[in-house]
Amino acid sequence: MESSLYDEYVRIEDIHWWFRGRRKIITTMLRPYVRPPARIIDVGSGGGAVAQALQEFGHVTACDIDVRCAASVSRRPGMSFAYGTAEAIPFADGSFDLVTAFDVLEHLDDDVRALKEMARVASPQGLIAVTVPAYPWMWGRQDEVSHHRRRYTGRSLRRAIIGAGLHPRRLTAFNTILFPGIAALRVSRRLARRFTEGTRAPDPAGLSSDFSMTKPGPLNDLLSATFSAEAAVLRVLDLPVGVSLLAIAEHAAS
Repeated sequence: MESSLYDEYVRIEDIHWWFRGRRKIITTMLRPYVRPPARIIDVGSGGGAVAQALQEFGHVTACDIDVRCAASVSRRPGMSFAYGTAEAIPFADGSFDLVTAFDVLEHLDDDVRALKEMARVASPQGLIAVTVPAYPWMWGRQDEVSHHRRRYTGRSLRRAIIGAGLHPRRLTAFNTILFPGIAALRVSRRLARRFTEGTRAPDPAGLSSDFSMTKPGPLNDLLSATFSAEAAVLRVLDLPVGVSLLAIAEHAAS
């Protein structure tokens, strides 16, 4: 990820509608599966907003490789911080009851290797939970500035999970209500870019993320409430389409 955008994400992850809605959905979906008090590690934790929300289930270790994340996590009470990556988690086998990586796998060259490493540090009855962006055809500027390697389909995510020796207990799309508008924006931007490519000089100041489109205020709160409303449905149903995918996996039976 671009360094300037990393700073942005750490700064806004407590307040931006996308982060707020995602946290609500993640905690709602994990609640039936995680028995407190659990030992938890959140890999690729960023500034620690999700890790803080996971504290309802037990003690949380936030894990990342960036010093800015360590500084942000240190301001959040009750959790630990460890320097590490998804491919090299600095803990012994079976150390955690829940291992999470939210919007991490798409950044990695080898997602199966990372899932295997997450499985290594999960206890025999432990769970692995991940979120990823959905649908390669939705590739856009946000993927580029975030240095994504790929977007996923349900099939490709399931294949990666099984390839790591895991069994998916649940796999669903989410961010479904807002999906039509976001998809339309992504596709229209890509078409506009194709038509204007080569007709104008690159704008050195043009690097920005989609998160910069929404500032704190009524619209941000409305989008957060709309996104969060999906949590009630996801308690009982998997959603067929959405901007993102969420999977909860366990060790495959031997």
